[in-house]
Amino acid sequence: MPYLYNTPEDQQAMLDAIGADSLEDLFAPIPAALQLDRSLDLPPALSEIEMDHTLRTLAAQNAHGGNSVCFLGGGSYDHFIPAVVDTIGSRSEFYTSYTPYQPEASQGNLQVVFEYQSLITRLTGMDVSNASLYDGASATAEATLMAASATRTRKKILVPASLHPEYRATVATYLKNLDLQLITLQTPTGVLDPDLLASALDDSVAAVVLQQPNFFGCLEDAHRVSQLTQAAGALLISAFDPISLGILQPPGAYGANIAVAEGHGLGTPMSYGGPYLGILACDQKLVRRMPGRIVGETVDRHGKRCYVLTMQTREQHIRREKATSNVCTNQGLFALRATVYLSQLGPQGLRETAQLCLQKSHYAAKQLCQADRFTLAFDQPTFKEFVIRDAENNVASLLQSAQRAGYLAGVPLAPWYPELADCFLVAVTEKRTRAEIDGWVQALTTAQGACSKRPDLMAQP
Repeated sequence: MPYLYNTPEDQQAMLDAIGADSLEDLFAPIPAALQLDRSLDLPPALSEIEMDHTLRTLAAQNAHGGNSVCFLGGGSYDHFIPAVVDTIGSRSEFYTSYTPYQPEASQGNLQVVFEYQSLITRLTGMDVSNASLYDGASATAEATLMAASATRTRKKILVPASLHPEYRATVATYLKNLDLQLITLQTPTGVLDPDLLASALDDSVAAVVLQQPNFFGCLEDAHRVSQLTQAAGALLISAFDPISLGILQPPGAYGANIAVAEGHGLGTPMSYGGPYLGILACDQKLVRRMPGRIVGETVDRHGKRCYVLTMQTREQHIRREKATSNVCTNQGLFALRATVYLSQLGPQGLRETAQLCLQKSHYAAKQLCQADRFTLAFDQPTFKEFVIRDAENNVASLLQSAQRAGYLAGVPLAPWYPELADCFLVAVTEKRTRAEIDGWVQALTTAQGACSKRPDLMAQP
C-alpha cells in the first residue's frame, strides 16, 4: 500500500494556509450536541508489519475473480486483459492527467480520444462517437434524452423488461422530473415480442430501447424491432455488448439511431463494480444532440496534423437551457484502455474472443442441464450468458455452496425479477477453461458443493 505521510509540521502548514489555529477550529461550526465527546472506539495501535498482516487477512476473506472461478455476469465480466493495456494505461501522462475535457487538453490525450472515437464508430457501424460517458446505464439514459429532444413532441420511451434492470432504473431517474413517460414491456419468453411492441407503438413514442444481447443473454429480433420502430417514426436505441460484435451484426447494420454500451469488458478489470466506461455513438443527423464532447482532427498553421475539441454540447459551454446534457466529464483513462484493447485484438482477435465466449457458454449450459435439477429458463439463442432455473428453488443456498467450493457460480435474479426467484444468470467468458466449467458443474450438481478444490487455472481451454 502507498505510504501517506501527515506530520505535525504538515498539519500546521495546512492550518496556517486556511487561517485556523487548530484542528478543533475546523469543527467549531458543528453544534456541540452533535460532536462526539469521547475518544473513538479503536483497537490498540499496530506496527506497520502488524497492520499489513491484519489488512491482508481481512482482504483474504473476500471472494473475487482473483481467488475464485468467476461465472458472474449481468454487466461485469471476467474477460482477459492483455498486458499491454495495463502497461500503457499506467503511464503517468495518462494515469495522472486531469479529466481531458478542457480546451487546453494535451495533444496526447486528444489523440487518444480521437482514436477511441474512430474505433467505436468502426465497431458499431455508426457515424460518430463521443469521447465516452460514465457507464452503460448513464449512456442509455442520455440516449433517451437525445431521442426525446430529436422527436420533440413525442413523450414516451419504451423499454423491454429484458433491458438491464439497473439501466431501466437509471433511465427512470433521469426521466422522473421531465415531461416524459417510461413504459416497460414485459418479456415472459426472455425476449421482446414484436407483436407486443407493434401494439405499443404510436405517434407519441420517441424511442425504443433494445439490449442486444439482452440482460438474460438472449438474442433479440433486432431487425424486426428496428423495422417496427422506424415505421412508427420513433428512434431505436441499441444497448450492445462490445465483445459480441466480434460475431454479431453491429447496431448500424440493423438501423439503430443511437448505440450505447458498457465498455468495461474492453480492457478494464471488474474492480468490485467500477469505475466503468460508457459508450455512445449515433447517426450523423443526431450529432448536435449528442452529450459530452467530440475530438476532431485538423492541421495547425504549419500544416502538421493535430487534434482539437470539435464539439462540446454541455452546460458549461452553452446556455443551460440549450445544453443537451449536464454531463461534465468523460472516462478518459478507460477510453484509453478500450482503445489499446481494441487495437491490440483487431477484428480477428475480437472475433476469436466472441467465438470462445459463445462456444464455452453453450458447452457450460449443455453440461449443467444434463442434471435433472437444472433447465434453461428461456428457449432462445444466447451469446455468452444464459439463465438457469433450479427445480429445487433454492438458488441462494446453491450459490453459497458453490462459492464455498471456489466458484462464483452466477447472479440470482430474484432481486430484480420476483417471477424468476428460482433462476440465476450465468456468464462464461473466453477465460474459462474446460476444467473450470466441469468443476463448476460438479459444484452445482452436488448438494453441499463437495468439489472443494479449485481446478488448475493453467489448464488448457
